[in-house]
Amino acid sequence: MRILTLSFLLLFTFSVNAEVIRVIMLGTGTPRPSIERFGQSILVESGQNKLLFDVGRGSTIRLNQANIPLQDINVVFFTHLHSDHTMGMADLIFTGWIYQRKQTLQIFGPIGTKHFIDKLKEAFKEDIEIRTQPPENLSSNFLRTTVQEIKSGIIYKKNNLKVTAFNVDHGGGVEHAFGYKIENGKYCIVISGDTNYSENLVSHAKNCDLLIHEIADAPIEVRKNNPKVQGLMNYHTTPSELARILEKTKPRLTLLTHILALGGIKPIDILNKVKKISKNEFNIRIANDLMAVDVKDSIRIYKIDYSDVEKN
Repeated sequence: MRILTLSFLLLFTFSVNAEVIRVIMLGTGTPRPSIERFGQSILVESGQNKLLFDVGRGSTIRLNQANIPLQDINVVFFTHLHSDHTMGMADLIFTGWIYQRKQTLQIFGPIGTKHFIDKLKEAFKEDIEIRTQPPENLSSNFLRTTVQEIKSGIIYKKNNLKVTAFNVDHGGGVEHAFGYKIENGKYCIVISGDTNYSENLVSHAKNCDLLIHEIADAPIEVRKNNPKVQGLMNYHTTPSELARILEKTKPRLTLLTHILALGGIKPIDILNKVKKISKNEFNIRIANDLMAVDVKDSIRIYKIDYSDVEKN
């Protein structure tokens, strides 16, 4: 197995080979606002397919920095409907409309997704009415959306790309939370969404090429003395739980995202803890915003250089 790390990547302006799966980590943060880590959002590309998983705060800005036109995003998947995974959706819908999205925006998500999208459009009703009149004369056709509220199983197939949804356990009264497995016939990636330890995830992620997984940790004394921190930990995957997952799934590469570092712990501490607990040596990295990964025979990891976009 070869994994090549480059410090930067020239701006993406070309299609991705259909045999390759490219992943761009648009947002890797938590509900806490951060200029370095925007809200959860992952772009998956293969051939002409562009699939967006979660649309957290600032997703459209990161898409712009990656030179991905908003009107080219036509398929969205939600892992669950928490605000840190969804609050960029209004921006995606309406700014994509302004840029004249030609295709219907397909949206997949748990029960409640249709209500969420309907209410977004209702909230912007006046804006829609104004923009469909002179001088803009935007067509309401560019606002077309379809919503499929999903169950576990294969939910999307196009050309060589297949997306499978599977239930995960986010606890805390979240009845409907999903992870996703994306396959192109040769390679596969798995996105955990927010979850604690999940055997269902393990069964779907075995021998995947790339596992993108959330994680959380806090010092023992903080967890003992702070019920709120312990409560949050119950909804997420701990380092020891992730180590168990890696032992069972053996991915070629694991990216840690949505890193909930509580009580003074830093993300690098969590990464090192997972490595220390693991019985075997796994390739684990901390995901950063605008990190890109090309999944093929040799995995390549990049950092997007968006300086040219900023000048335009």
